[in-house]
Amino acid sequence: MLRTIADHLMDVAQNAVKAGAKNIKIEIEETDEWFSFVVEDDGPGIENPERVFDPFFTTRDPRLRKVGLGLPFLKQAAEQTGGFVKLHTERGKGTRVEARFNLKSVDCQPVGDVAGALASLILSDPDVNWYIIRKKNGDGYEINTIELKQKGLWDPENPSFAAFLFETLESLERELKGGENNE
Repeated sequence: MLRTIADHLMDVAQNAVKAGAKNIKIEIEETDEWFSFVVEDDGPGIENPERVFDPFFTTRDPRLRKVGLGLPFLKQAAEQTGGFVKLHTERGKGTRVEARFNLKSVDCQPVGDVAGALASLILSDPDVNWYIIRKKNGDGYEINTIELKQKGLWDPENPSFAAFLFETLESLERELKGGENNE
């Protein structure tokens, strides 16, 4: 189940991969008050955008799944905090999902494991190009898998590469958290 904001982020991005997107951009911006993310893809777009927030609607084979709960749960979770979810889709051009959560709200889910979510996504399909921008209170990092491929640093089939990616992302996330005031 989608228990953290990172789970929601991962669900939206996995939907883009399943839809056939080859280029996915993720922007994550966090402050002391807000956590926002945008997932933008070059997939086929959503056929019935007016129905994506209906939990009883899914485009998947009904023998496999009769409901589509990811986006409805995301919308509910964000709006409970005073945040929002916005969706823009264009057939043949792609989809953009933007979500914002008020971290100060008593109803806000924990942020969760951002590093693990990003590493899992990057490793999920070696043919997808990922461009990730992560910022927290002005500091941040970027990951561009096209650049990793061009520099010969891309080896998702190698367990050492996967471990390196997880460790690097965890280290970058720790650095971002280190800049917080712990009161």
